[in-house]
Amino acid sequence: MIRAAHIAVLSLVLLSACASVSREECIEGDWEAIGARDGAAGRMAETQFERHINACARVDITPDRAVWMRGYEAGLARYCTPETGLREGEAGRPYRDVCPSARETGFLLGHDLGLSAHRQRQRIAEIEREISALTRRNFVLANQSDDDAVHRERRFNQAEISSLRLELGFARAGLLRIEREIRAFRATL
Repeated sequence: MIRAAHIAVLSLVLLSACASVSREECIEGDWEAIGARDGAAGRMAETQFERHINACARVDITPDRAVWMRGYEAGLARYCTPETGLREGEAGRPYRDVCPSARETGFLLGHDLGLSAHRQRQRIAEIEREISALTRRNFVLANQSDDDAVHRERRFNQAEISSLRLELGFARAGLLRIEREIRAFRATL
């Protein structure tokens, strides 16, 4: 009996966590503010509004689309800026084609630059993980038997580590170049 009650409570918590708006927000009905929040987050209009309809159906309320759209467009104007594009790109978030064409170019300039920095940082972290794994493997091999196969593997790993360190240097130099471009980009905003 207690288990069923826990499952029911957990289900309600999970459902409310997935809802686009809370029960209270549906009842309060500040659709302009909700729309502004959605636009400022760069959410897709049709998908997000549909989620609101579904969330508020639980309390038998229908969101006001016209009012929500007015807020959404105001929020989208804050989202569709070069600076937000840069921030979204640096976070590795994809662009969802929500900006009006008049604002999209600037947003995409920032987004592409930020995404380049994000990818470069990921590549640096990947190379560092590979170097670390090979270094750990060589440490393990150093404590094993002294046969030719172990020596060959250690030499191969050491050569791979040297190659990766060179690649890491190039990747870090690339990131420095991108960071300079980002500083120059921000200076123009």
